[in-house]
Amino acid sequence: MSARVSIARPFMALGLAAVIFAGCSTTLDNTRLQQVIADGLLEQAGVTATVVCPADRPIKLGDVFTCTAATQDGQTLTITVTQTDDQGNVHWEVTGS
Repeated sequence: MSARVSIARPFMALGLAAVIFAGCSTTLDNTRLQQVIADGLLEQAGVTATVVCPADRPIKLGDVFTCTAATQDGQTLTITVTQTDDQGNVHWEVTGS
């Protein structure tokens, strides 16, 4: 088993729910979403990562999209984000590396 695979395994269960909206906007606050995911990775797994999510995602119940996280050790993680309501609440989890 490679180190890359064994390092990725703990991430598979990570995920959080968060409120990610930009005031009265109709789009998710991309900057805040990226920071919430990065903070969650650090808090839950002790991993520092730079997270990139698609910009201008409309706030919409059931919307599913992916973000990527580049860790300090060069690993790239896929983060699946699901909007859980039409108020900007999301759930994210690491779904691949």
